[in-house]
Amino acid sequence: MAKKRKKIMWWHKKYKRRKKKRKNYKKDEARYNLIQENEFFIFLKYLPLAALFVCKNEDLWKGEGRPPCRLRDILICLSIQQYFGKSLRRSIGIIRFVTQAANISVNIPCFKTLDNYLNNPLIKPYLTGIIEITSKPLSEIEKYFATDCTGETTSTASTWFCIRSGKTIKKKDHVTAHITTGTMLNIVTAITVNAYSGEDNIIFRKHNQFTAKNFEVKEHSGDSAYLCRENCDDVESVGGMPFFRPKSNTLVKSDGSYAWLRMMLNYYNHPIKAKRSYNRRLNVESTNHAKKAKFGSHVKSKNDTAKETESTIQWIDYNFSVLSRAYYEYDIEPYFVK
Repeated sequence: MAKKRKKIMWWHKKYKRRKKKRKNYKKDEARYNLIQENEFFIFLKYLPLAALFVCKNEDLWKGEGRPPCRLRDILICLSIQQYFGKSLRRSIGIIRFVTQAANISVNIPCFKTLDNYLNNPLIKPYLTGIIEITSKPLSEIEKYFATDCTGETTSTASTWFCIRSGKTIKKKDHVTAHITTGTMLNIVTAITVNAYSGEDNIIFRKHNQFTAKNFEVKEHSGDSAYLCRENCDDVESVGGMPFFRPKSNTLVKSDGSYAWLRMMLNYYNHPIKAKRSYNRRLNVESTNHAKKAKFGSHVKSKNDTAKETESTIQWIDYNFSVLSRAYYEYDIEPYFVK
């Protein structure tokens, strides 16, 4: 008797993929044009309200010396500066013009003051708060989530390798942005920007718990970098189903993780359905491309703290652009506007 050939699953390296015709999706051109044309006006309308909602009238004054600027004014100025992507000196004129044209009441500080706040790690919780309140209005739409990380280039290079090896390298440093997005409108629900690489699984579990505070998580997917039993258990702990891409040598053996066992059996018993669920992860790749196309993939700062802050503000600007689509496509207005 001839031996039966072992079926090769779609995630295996030896799997031969068939070329499929690319589907063409009809797009409402009139609505698409309306979203793009009014994106900047939505940004200027929501930004001051979101900054006031998160910062209120707080500042970083410690009770000594001259009282600093309000955090609300700082975040508004930095967000407008990153929206246009100019240097801090050139952005002062743009900020003055935009705030006067949009009738935004803000005290514009010196460019050096803005630079000092970029290098201050104490503003990071407020940036996280803006990410949270700009994504929360879509809690009724977003049920499926995906996590990925992307690199953003910088203008600095590590010098220790050059000193140690006696060679000059042309390779530049980069910052790593870990994002969790909804797969419907691609809103960013959680973000962690580091000037170093690694800690993917630790950050994934933080994002999963942070997202579950404001959203109902039905599925959470990721590539093979997040394939571990702890991540599967964490997704199931918030009521979701994990979908991580298996490797060619991945075993079904649970080792005490029933969430892992259920995920792997789902891949083997229902491969087509599992592939469809896993392919929702591709939306996070679309999110990375959309952000880099709109606001660039380069960070100009030289200090590590400033790099992380600058990249986070770019993602905040991206979230406001998604709210423009939510407003005209689903008639959703953020609660901090009402």
